[in-house]
Amino acid sequence: MKTNKTTPRIAALAVCVLMAGALLAEVTPEVRAKAAPVFAALDRIQAEARPVPGRKEPAAPGSRRLTFSEAEFNAYAACRLEVEGGPYVKGAELKLLAGDKVEGRIRIDLGRSQAGGVMPQKQDLLFAARFETRDGRIRILMDKLFLGAQELSPSFIDLVIGAVARLQGVEPTSLGDWYELPRGVLRLETRPGQVVVIY
Repeated sequence: MKTNKTTPRIAALAVCVLMAGALLAEVTPEVRAKAAPVFAALDRIQAEARPVPGRKEPAAPGSRRLTFSEAEFNAYAACRLEVEGGPYVKGAELKLLAGDKVEGRIRIDLGRSQAGGVMPQKQDLLFAARFETRDGRIRILMDKLFLGAQELSPSFIDLVIGAVARLQGVEPTSLGDWYELPRGVLRLETRPGQVVVIY
């Protein structure tokens, strides 16, 4: 059986893009305005989570909820990704589903020099995932991952992440690792077109 030698290269590149963080080409003032309520709410939640002597505790942790639309969440993600960025991701769209599930598309443009004729300059990274949150932490459980029409195995991606991490001299991570949520946020839940922040 003949194997496609470019598949590991494509997978490795996809992981490098994900590890480097996504950079949107430009975040417009309209997008920033749409993200503003999310940033303001997270700032307030973080401020309330800091202990202040003599201040009455606002409410029992986990008893309050804020709901944001998919559009607000996507705008927030665009602003965060712009700051944390890398040069190859030119856009991202996330669809929020019921049961803590999300689907997404990340538009990648490698530029001529990076693609080098080995793979297409422009690709879409498509995924379907579930997430789990508890005690102020989140982990992503990838169900399906495609680079263009090529399906990638999440376990293969973990192998590539480990190899890239060793080359960069950093601690290897996994797609399923736990990460800290913003301070004060205990859990997230999704509904169709909405994300619920529990704090």
